[in-house]
Amino acid sequence: MQAFAALIDGLVYTRSRDAKIKLIADYLRATPDPDRGWALAALAGTLSIATVKSAAIRAMAEERFDPMLFRMSRDYVGDTAETVALMWGDQAGADTVAPSLNEVIDLLNSTSRASAPRLLAGLMDRLDANGRYALLKLASGGMRVGISARLAKTAFAQSFGLTVDDVEEVWHALRPPYAELFAWGEGKSGRPDPADSAFFRP
Repeated sequence: MQAFAALIDGLVYTRSRDAKIKLIADYLRATPDPDRGWALAALAGTLSIATVKSAAIRAMAEERFDPMLFRMSRDYVGDTAETVALMWGDQAGADTVAPSLNEVIDLLNSTSRASAPRLLAGLMDRLDANGRYALLKLASGGMRVGISARLAKTAFAQSFGLTVDDVEEVWHALRPPYAELFAWGEGKSGRPDPADSAFFRP
């Protein structure tokens, strides 16, 4: 989760398209499966976590903070996830080992909507401000870090010496965390076969 949080932080503060692509490509090459596949899905908008909605994050925050202070801070900051991440604060004696991205995805996908705020709060206590921000963006499905699906695919293609058109031809037939895609990129297997699906022709 720490590496993913660093990637998100870097993307937020990077304006150049080429620099964003490089940040993502470096992350994808350096990060093991399945974390890098989940990160790629989050950036491309193909990751769905149904148990956490923005309203749950606001409700969790209003239980922990003074509601008026939270609303004023939210109005000043302009982003709910960033506001909560900054206000949450580091927890004394909290677990120093941050969860992996795969662990976070598994936990969020296996919980109910009713218990999601409690689980989220427990994860927040294990992370620093950047990790909390990345967690909330990931959980709510609103990354908004200046990355389109096409740019995420371009970064993947450049990471492994492929063309983005080749990636897009098979992308629609694959599911996160894209193990087949990364195996193909690293030369460990052939091009993924969409089986009964027609190839997409960009």
